[in-house]
Amino acid sequence: LFGQEAMVRTLRNAFASGRIAHAFMLTGVRGVGKTTTARLLARALNYDTDTVHEPNLDLSEEGRHCRAIIEGRHMDVLELDAASRTGVNDMRELLDGVRYAPVEARYKVYIIDEVHMLSTGAFNAFLKTLEEPPPHAMFISATTEIRKVPVTILSRCQRFDLRRVEPDVIIKNLEMIAEKEGARVEAEGMLLIARAAEGSMRDAQSMLDQAIVQAE
Repeated sequence: LFGQEAMVRTLRNAFASGRIAHAFMLTGVRGVGKTTTARLLARALNYDTDTVHEPNLDLSEEGRHCRAIIEGRHMDVLELDAASRTGVNDMRELLDGVRYAPVEARYKVYIIDEVHMLSTGAFNAFLKTLEEPPPHAMFISATTEIRKVPVTILSRCQRFDLRRVEPDVIIKNLEMIAEKEGARVEAEGMLLIARAAEGSMRDAQSMLDQAIVQAE
């Protein structure tokens, strides 16, 4: 997780004290890492190894559920792209099994991307579940337009504003990628990409990808 130290610190404290919220709202500009963060959070909440059997932010060793979550095939981590499925029926379909316990993980995690695109009916259905969430359910929403999310929903979520990523942090990430790809990029080139990305890690990675291809 690059450049989001404040969020990591808050989550670390929450995990240590056992006071973990049931709903998180991730907001920030496009490409800053909201969906990636949501998936990392799903892994952290369901982290389980031979020695660790509780939510944990240190994901250096791959846990039992990590690979399936990364590849989007874990049956207890459900994703909804609200940009393409905005209706109340889509939301009801997603929340249909919320009352049932997770199949194999610790928590059932619901990731709702671009949550501001939901219809009024869908928001009402979501709110009903947020008001009385079962202890085994966690909700992680992501949005670029926090103003369009009803206050009733926001008041029930722990909100994290993901900051634009600083150029020096972007450069570190790009250097790591370039090394793995076996590409040599001049420091000045890295700086140009980091500045042009304007705080968006995804934009920076796309530009680096294009630059490597063109250089070849």
